[in-house]
This record gives sequence, structure tokens and C-alpha cells, in this order.
Amino acid sequence: MMRERIKTDFRLAVTLLCTLLLLCGTMVRAQQQDTVYQLDAVTVQGKNEIPAVQSIAPVQSMDAERLEAMPAVQVSDVLKLFSGVVIKDYGGVGGMKTVSVRGFGSQHTAVCYDGIVVSDCQTGQIDLSKFSLQNTGNVELVTGSDNSIFLPARAAASASTITLNTKVPPHPLNRPIQRSELPVNVDFRFTGGSFGLINPSLIIENRFLPHAKEPYPYIASSLNINYLQSEGNYPFVLYYGNQGDSTSVERRSNSDVHIFNVEENLFVDFSPQSQLKFKLYYYQSERGLPGAVIFYKQGNSQRLYDQNAFGQVHFEHRFQRPWAYQLNAKFNFALQRYIDSNYLNAEGFLHNVYTQREYYLSNVVLYQPHKIISLSLANDLIYGNMSANLHEFVTPSRFQSLTVLAAKVTVRHINAHARLLHTGVVNRVKIGEASGNLSRFSPSAGISYQPLLNEDLHLRLFYQNIFRLPTFNDLYYTEVGNRNLRPEDTHQLDAGVTYSKSFHWGLLESTTSAEGDYRHTFSLFFTADGYYNRVKDKIVAIPSKNLFVWTMLNFGKVEMAGMDVNAHFSYEYGDSKWFKGVSLSGSYSLQYAVDRTDPTGKSYGHQIPYTPLHSGSVAASVQMQYVEVGYTLVAAGKRYTLQQNVHTNELQPYTDHSLSLTARLPMVVDRCVGRVGRRYIIELGLKAELLNLADRHYEIIRNYPMQGRSFRLTGWVKF
Repeated sequence: MMRERIKTDFRLAVTLLCTLLLLCGTMVRAQQQDTVYQLDAVTVQGKNEIPAVQSIAPVQSMDAERLEAMPAVQVSDVLKLFSGVVIKDYGGVGGMKTVSVRGFGSQHTAVCYDGIVVSDCQTGQIDLSKFSLQNTGNVELVTGSDNSIFLPARAAASASTITLNTKVPPHPLNRPIQRSELPVNVDFRFTGGSFGLINPSLIIENRFLPHAKEPYPYIASSLNINYLQSEGNYPFVLYYGNQGDSTSVERRSNSDVHIFNVEENLFVDFSPQSQLKFKLYYYQSERGLPGAVIFYKQGNSQRLYDQNAFGQVHFEHRFQRPWAYQLNAKFNFALQRYIDSNYLNAEGFLHNVYTQREYYLSNVVLYQPHKIISLSLANDLIYGNMSANLHEFVTPSRFQSLTVLAAKVTVRHINAHARLLHTGVVNRVKIGEASGNLSRFSPSAGISYQPLLNEDLHLRLFYQNIFRLPTFNDLYYTEVGNRNLRPEDTHQLDAGVTYSKSFHWGLLESTTSAEGDYRHTFSLFFTADGYYNRVKDKIVAIPSKNLFVWTMLNFGKVEMAGMDVNAHFSYEYGDSKWFKGVSLSGSYSLQYAVDRTDPTGKSYGHQIPYTPLHSGSVAASVQMQYVEVGYTLVAAGKRYTLQQNVHTNELQPYTDHSLSLTARLPMVVDRCVGRVGRRYIIELGLKAELLNLADRHYEIIRNYPMQGRSFRLTGWVKF
């Protein structure tokens, strides 16, 4: 019965998705006109973006231009370059990848996709391997409370937030629609690489103005289709004892992955003050679970199937000062099937099916009585449930109400904000007793101070108290879950300094100083932050009856103190047809994250598992007219796999070097169609990537070997 219901739900979701994709593409394409739009000057009013140098909370970001130059294919490849970030990577393209920021667990990091948080009520962890960089406009990490107060309440309910923004077709006011343009823009890419990697992708964009000479309403759409498969059978070195003992070279098995996802985005600008964004998303994957490599056993037969479909809408309208309004809504459906064909039970196999549904609605009001003062009130309503084909499964559900009252003050030298988050939770189950309900307040506040108005130097300080709810697995997993768990409570304190400076010299002869075109431009950006974090009521699994029966308890306390340093240098040369410039970025993290649970315990004062004391990264690129060279280095110190910092639990330090070479060849093709002359700009591109140059065999997670040296080759055509 459940299986038929699941099939019916997905057939309906896929049918609706395909129908809307066809309707959107057909509608926009059919209404394209061969018209030259003469647009009057209009000021586009959008979200107030705060430069990272002025932000109260640490912000790290990378835009599409830099993403394309780096050797990266997944979001996790980019986040490895950010300070304070630890990626738990289980190896290969299809291996699960989760993120930990400043020693907090992955459940404390929210992933926000085009303004709305991605959720998983079962585990609380978001697998970053689900997100491709092909259609990503920018990747951003905010540690602490976001600098904007015009946001949904859910965006303020995590210790840190990863924001992924989709590429948006340029507005006609930024790039006018010309009569000679094609009705659509197409970007087709094909990537091939080591160990059976195949990754074709297609992006189709439309831009449409219904009225000549009028910039509004403006409609744009983008369709992104992406497929990825990999055998994942890479070689690795298997050690049969301590260093110096015998080894053998083996190949990873049951590590294949097949991923398909399609996404349709619709952007509507009704006026400079009113915008609508609509997204439909479908994802499915099949992957092997290779399991841990332990001496002579490294084969596995377990398989995991994931399907995910959601639709979301974002509407924003800015009235004449002082009011603005924002609406967000989303429906999410996720299905996961776990199959173990060698499971030792009466049937001889195990087939578990888990289904999640979530309904989300958010309203945000912004009030600005004066240019220096802003107030906002946000309320999010969330209902999620989970079902499974397990015997006597409790079928849990959860209703949440998140409300945030925020204030922001901006004066000459000072930028400050404060938030108060209220979380109300009601838990229900169909079988047995549900976990208790919850009502809690969480404050946060921060300030940024600029000592000298003529220098981009800022001092900042922020505090945030936040918590994470126990997941459905924590509460209800068979024999392990504990329905009396309390939320993990966290306190964050950060103090830092930011500095930005640009130098120009050698004014070009064809320009004036007012225009600002110089032969040489050198830019510097630097941030340094010290922090102290504390977690209490940490949810951990410990033995209960015996070593084979574990349960979840609020047992742990952790203190984290450290420092994050980021620096970016760039040089642009404006008087050459061939050489454009160079850029160099570096990050360093010191993370002293130790167990403070029991002063008499053997692990008291020890570094928590999989958190290096020292880590860092380097990213460099050289830009020329048609060629760009990129290089990345990721390094991490020794880590420990268990709570006790003894030699047997130690993972060795590692470094990972990668290199990329990108070549672009733009071509201009003139054609006459009837009496209309058309000019087509076609770009051909080729990108070669060599990953793990030194062929270093290392592990991020014990007994899950990482991929050695490999290559990727990507070709594309854009028009």
C-alpha cells in the first residue's frame, strides 16, 4: 500500500514538473520578438548587499567567475577553501559529504538554496554532493547571524549558513535585449574524467519583455538539466598494520553513482520594487555504499536510492518607505531506499523505505522609520512528517513556529543589529509516546565599528545563542533513539578585524580620472577573527545495556576556541590584449575544540574527533585573454577518529594539490534572416583539471580512502 502511494506521489510530481517546464519554456520562447528595446534609465532597487569587509558576522564567498577558474565540480570542493570549515568526505564523486564549521556538527550548519533552507528532518545533515556548480552563481558561508535582517526566521536559526544562489539571466537594464540576439541562451557542457566519470549538463535561458520601450514587467527563465555518473573504482593503498608493515594496492568497489537532476527557475520583475522567483526541482540518485576498508574485507553490497522533488516561491515587494514585505513558500518531498542484499534475516535481504514531506510558509515585514534604523518581524511555519515501511514505525511529525524580531542601526562609524528568535515545537507520533514540546528564546547581537571613515578598516564583535533540535533518528531510531533528548545548546562569541584597500596608477590615455580606468589596479582584502564557542547537552551515542546496544543521550560538553584568517590579493592590468591579471587567496584556521564533559574521563581536554588543530588553503589564478590557469592547495593537520587522543586513533596530516587550465574562444557570426541582421556570439571552451597532483593517498574519515591522482576534461559551447 505504501509503495503504491509513493509511486503515485512521484509520478504526479514528475508529471507536474515536466508540464510546467514545457509550459514555461514554450511561453517565453513563443513571445520573443525581433525588437530593439529603447529603455529609459531606471534605478533597480534590490536587496541591500553589505560588502564582506563591513559585515558583522564573518562572510566568505566565491562568485561564478572564480568558480569556473578553480578545479571544482561540487560545492564541497569550494567550501574546502574557506577557513573554519571541515568537510567530512567519504571518498569519490558519489561519497557523502557533510560540513562542520568551527567545530560544530553538520546539523548546526544550514544550507540555503535561493533564499530558502534545505531540510532533512530524519538526519539533520545535508549531503553537499547533491549540489552541482554548473548553474551556481555564487557560494557564500556566513558564520553566525546574517547581516541582513530582511530574511526568513529559519535563516537565523543555525550557527552558520551556506548560501547557494542560482545564476540569473541579466536584466535588460544591465544588458539590453538586442534585435539581433537569439531568442534563447544555451550553455551545453560535457565532462569526462577518471574512473568512469561522465557529466553532461545543459542550461537554457530566456529573457522576455512584453512591451517595447518598457523595462517592466520583465520575465526570465532558466532550465538546468544535469546528469552525472562515475564508477568510482579508484585504486588505494591498503595497510595491514603499522607503518612499515605490508601493504597492497586495491580498488574501491561498489562505489558507483548515478545522479540526475532537473531544475526550472522563473524570474519575474513586475517593477523595480517588486520581484517574484519560482523554482521547481527534481533529483534522483542511485549509489553503492562501499563501506569501510578493514584489512582483507572491503567489498559491500549495500545500495542507496534517493529521490527528492520540491517547489518553492519567493515574492518581495518594497513599498514606498518605510515598508517592505517578503513571502516564501515551499513543499518538499523526499524518498530514500536502503537495500542490503546480504542481510542476515529470515528474508535474506533488507529493504527499508523512508519518506519525508515538509510544508513551509514564511512572512517577513521590514519597517524603516528612518534611514539609520530598520526593524523586521519574520514568522515561519513548518510542518514535517516521516513514514517508513518498518514494523511498528512510530511515524513522527513535527510542527514548528519560528518568529524573529530584529533591529538594525547604521550610522557613520557604526553598524549594529540585534535579534530575538522564538522557537515553538510540537511533536507527534502515531505509535507510542512522542518527544516533549518546546518553547525557547534565542538572542543574538553584533556590532561593526569603522574608526576612520577614509579607510576601509572595521572592528567587529558578535554573540549568538542558538540550538539544534534532535532529529527524528535521534529521537525514534529503533533501540537507539531517546525521546527525552534535549536540544543541543550553543553559544558563539566572535571578535575580528577586516581591512580592504585598492591602489590604482597609470591612467589610460583614452580615459579621464573620473572614469577610473587605470593601467594597474592592486586590491587587498584581509580578515582575522578570534572566537569562542560552547556546546552543552551535546547529543552523543553511548553504550547502554552492553557494547552492542547503544542509545542517544545528552551527555557531551564541548568548548571551541580558535582563529580564522583570510587574505585575498589581486592585480589587474588594463592595458594589454593578452594579460589580464592574477589573484591569490589564502586561509588559515586554528581550531582548539576539546571535550569538557567529565573531568574524570579519559577524553577530557582532548581534541574532538575529525577536527584538525591546524588547517588552511591556497587558491591562485592567472588570467589572460583566452586562457586562465588555476591552482588550489588544501592542507589539514593530524586528526583523531575517536574521543581519546592516542596514537592508535590518529589520522595523519595531508595536503591535496589540484591544477586547472581553462581556454575560451569567442566567435562572432553574422547572418541575415529576412531583412533582419543577426549577430551570434558563440563561445567555445575547454577546461582540463588534474586533481591530487602528488597522488597522495589519505583518509578524511577512518577506513574510507580518498581518491588519488585523477583528471577531468570539460568542453562547452555557449551561444
